[in-house]
Amino acid sequence: MKVPGKRATPEEMAARHDRIYEIVRANQPTGIRFTYYTASARGLVEKRDTGYVKVQRAILEMRRSGRIPWPWIVDTNRWMRKPRTWGSVEELLEETARTYRRALWRNAPVLLEVWCESESVAGVLYPVTSKWDVPLYPIKGQTSDSFAYSAAQNYKGDPRRLTILYVGDHDPAGYEIETNLHAKLMEHSGRRDIAFARLACTAEDVATLGLTGTPPKKHDYIDALTGERVPWSGPAIEVEAIEPPRLRARLDSAIAEHAPKRALEIARVAEESEREILRAFARTRRAS
Repeated sequence: MKVPGKRATPEEMAARHDRIYEIVRANQPTGIRFTYYTASARGLVEKRDTGYVKVQRAILEMRRSGRIPWPWIVDTNRWMRKPRTWGSVEELLEETARTYRRALWRNAPVLLEVWCESESVAGVLYPVTSKWDVPLYPIKGQTSDSFAYSAAQNYKGDPRRLTILYVGDHDPAGYEIETNLHAKLMEHSGRRDIAFARLACTAEDVATLGLTGTPPKKHDYIDALTGERVPWSGPAIEVEAIEPPRLRARLDSAIAEHAPKRALEIARVAEESEREILRAFARTRRAS
């Protein structure tokens, strides 16, 4: 890391870009905040806002130059709203054939969802949840009652066991957000059997991965499930401090434990057969 207050030389800037590139390449798809945490842990930038800006600028310069492919960095905070439309029925059929997937969990004994504390984390986790056909719910801070109510309607009348895999920050606010979400989903669904499993970030992660954080803004939090005030000790750690490949591997393993293996095998065989039916229908329409 360069001396604070000293402007980096062109050689130092180039070296920093090289090392940031390697971080992104090894972890993609990833986010700027994930990259910043790794860069600061390796001493490339200072662990404060100025360090984050340096990483952000370096990534933008390398994306604009073509060195870092645009898909390597994800940003799910901004998205376009528009109904899907097609130029013809044939075009619709061909697109449906390309994207068609069998519902994997419809007859499974468990209803599984993944919730995470931020959109940036969602972008990193989505390749795994997409692969497994599992709903992914990103939240921004405390979950609104409207959002919790809407999600909870999916549980009403569903006889399956409910399991939510949760990914959030290891700090008082992070645990308060998680317990509030848990309590709201139970309240709006009328079900008390919703199981939460925190995948990251956990106290074990802090101990085993050598994660460094900052002093917490609060020294306790209210557990919404019990109403108790829980004291806090240790640093505050954002989940972005964990490298994306590790997060994705952990989530992949957790989902695999719940996945209906037989249904997965059937879906893989049936999907291609049914896609071909759709393709054939599209060809028939074009020929007529």
